Amino acid sequence: MRDLLACRDDIDRIDNQIIKLLEERMDVANDIAEYKLVHNQSIVDAIREHAKLVKLRAQAKDLGLPPSYVSDVFKTIIKNTCAQEQHYIVAKANQSSVVRDTSVAYLGNTGSYSHVASSKYLEGFKGNIRFEGCQTFAQIVGLVESGKCEYGILPVENSSSGSINEVLDVIQTTKASIVGELFVPIDHAILGCKHIDLKEITDIYSHPQPVAQCSKWLKDVLPNATIHYTKATSEAMQLIKEKQDPKHVAIGSHMAASFYDLTPLADNIANNIHNFTRFIVISMNSIIVPENIAAKTSLAFSVKKYQPGSLLNVLQEISKHNLNVTKLISRPKINANEDTWEEIFFADIEANASSSAMQDILEDLKPCTNLLKILGCYPNSEHQN
Repeated sequence: MRDLLACRDDIDRIDNQIIKLLEERMDVANDIAEYKLVHNQSIVDAIREHAKLVKLRAQAKDLGLPPSYVSDVFKTIIKNTCAQEQHYIVAKANQSSVVRDTSVAYLGNTGSYSHVASSKYLEGFKGNIRFEGCQTFAQIVGLVESGKCEYGILPVENSSSGSINEVLDVIQTTKASIVGELFVPIDHAILGCKHIDLKEITDIYSHPQPVAQCSKWLKDVLPNATIHYTKATSEAMQLIKEKQDPKHVAIGSHMAASFYDLTPLADNIANNIHNFTRFIVISMNSIIVPENIAAKTSLAFSVKKYQPGSLLNVLQEISKHNLNVTKLISRPKINANEDTWEEIFFADIEANASSSAMQDILEDLKPCTNLLKILGCYPNSEHQN
């Protein structure tokens, strides 16, 4: 029988080799991205990816490895490679570089879902990243507009609870542009200072929204625990870290547990385990999305209120060009000068703002609208999850 420590040393050696090979693979991916940018080729090649996975599964079977295990590993590798290629191409197309320092403003403190989203969005950058936690969405926008932060991360909608109206209100009037989007899984977990039997938990700390989203699990597993509401999940995690009482736990992101040296005691406790929050990224520097990258354009517009069929006219103009509207919502217009009940509509369209179809739509919409504003054009991440 081999010595356990010797086995672990071998595992560490093999893992280090894997990391180095992944780095080497990513360097090749950047060369591929350069080629695809020059030759205007799509990043995703579904036929090649499928053939590659079939081949890898066959190789795994020959080696006595579970084919599904190898397939899952390489699906993750391929997904991240495509994301890196896109990041590289967009930066190149905008005379920028991922090898530079940057900064980002987000809601809450270290470990909040907005902080996790910020880290995820900027993980492709090779320079120093300065993170600025904010208490309000308006503060985030203000830091971006003043140039103190290059990027701002705003949660715009949740798959369970819908649109976040406060964010829609601040982007009505901002001078910044939407330059990206990402979908972050809301992986609510029970986090404690150390391992403990769930039955021994007496107190739970979290923001009211996660508590509501985990209500069924809490009722079934911890019906007698006392709930304490906090201003943010990050505040709850900080409290548990300071208390060091195993019977007191927080509901927060599994991904954020390491920021506070907490231990996940139960994962996936939300009522809806397929719960995602869509975040948008704003910047004072709008971007050009190359043609070989699927793009989304966000618009804000108001219609002629007392003209029958005015909203329908807008939608028909978009439909005429066979483009898909992925989101259409309305909010009361901020600073409406004349009409108290004037509404502003937000629409996300799967199209590149610089495409001829989108340019035609924008021209055709002018007679149908009182206000028409491009909020931003950015890579479409909706089908990457």
